[in-house]
Amino acid sequence: MKVLFVATSFPVPPHAGAKVALLETLRSIEQLCELHLLLPRTEENSAADVAALQQLVPNAQIHFYQPRPEQPATLEKFATAARAAFSRNSYHASIWLDQNLRAAAAKLCDKYPFDIVHCEWLYPAIALQEMGLPLVVRTLDLHFVIMKDGVEEIPDDKKLRKTLWRLEAERFRQFEVGIFNKALITIAVSAEDEAVLRREGVSRLVRIPPPMTVPKQSPVVSTGNKTCTALFLCMLHAMVNRESSFLFTDEIWPKISEQVRASVQVVFAGGNPDEGARQRAQECGIRIEAPLSDEQARKLYAEADIFLSPIKTGTGIKTKTLEAMANGKPIIGFRNSFRGVPVENGKHALIADSNEEFALLFEKLVRDPALRRQLGAAAREFISENFNPKTLGQQLIDAYSTAAELAPRKVAAL
Repeated sequence: MKVLFVATSFPVPPHAGAKVALLETLRSIEQLCELHLLLPRTEENSAADVAALQQLVPNAQIHFYQPRPEQPATLEKFATAARAAFSRNSYHASIWLDQNLRAAAAKLCDKYPFDIVHCEWLYPAIALQEMGLPLVVRTLDLHFVIMKDGVEEIPDDKKLRKTLWRLEAERFRQFEVGIFNKALITIAVSAEDEAVLRREGVSRLVRIPPPMTVPKQSPVVSTGNKTCTALFLCMLHAMVNRESSFLFTDEIWPKISEQVRASVQVVFAGGNPDEGARQRAQECGIRIEAPLSDEQARKLYAEADIFLSPIKTGTGIKTKTLEAMANGKPIIGFRNSFRGVPVENGKHALIADSNEEFALLFEKLVRDPALRRQLGAAAREFISENFNPKTLGQQLIDAYSTAAELAPRKVAAL
């Protein structure tokens, strides 16, 4: 089976959750099909990164496209907004249409008879939806749900802004669901997302979470040091993670006893946090490690005694939760921190339903090295059993085969 796998982020280095999911997925299927990758070429993709990716997925052929600027020029934005308002279409659906990606995919599809074109996330599906290609869409987030949640965050006194965002969220909901229904198959990564999409009428739907490789040797949880290290590793500049870091510093950290705060070193790591986030962490005695190299990330995981996930919002699956558990780290999080990760509270992780409970569980874990070892071992075993790359890679190939059977025979190349 020939598969064109289209993604809008380069998977190396795999620090962001989406990049981790992308790389793990590619590694799980590269020996099961003839795999071609279409990835963005940007200034951030060094020759070393490209070489590293080729080494990680040696059986894949890598192709590049030049992505359009993330933010269109001001005049173009106003023109697009005006057209969207006049046509009653979604503004974001228009500005996310990448003609460069579309042209690159057309060129490849003219050269190779692909059985399946995998769109990783919604963005590439927007570019490729009207090309008559055998599309499979994996949705790592539900954008219309995020938009609807964002509407509720707008103050009530901003009536016009709130009304316009509510209108845009509804238009985008119709657009996003329409793309999923046009695809041969849509792949949800969590049971929560699957339930939402089924309520929206998406029928050709399967749930396959991204795989996660468990290291051969789990890092040993330290118990002899007086200072316990608690790690929150993510892309700190991403909105949901930035909000979560402030939630921890402003709402959880003050509720932790002074004795425990003095015995623990909290580390926020990853991404490019802004000055405000850095300053707030510093005021709380929290160390910032950002940006990170691969080696620095591995070192932080090895040194961490606890993994924190103070995340209350978002859709998809929490890949950083998977990664921390695979590394044998005991984890504390809110329920949304385990979206797509059906752990048993108290056995595989500690789940908090309030800021106060998060603080209490944090203190409990800092004071109890035996519990940390127990949770870390159970977490690692849980990932090994439920997110096995061999099993999930084959499930994805099976989904491709089902989609190929649904495709019109001999899809015309462009």
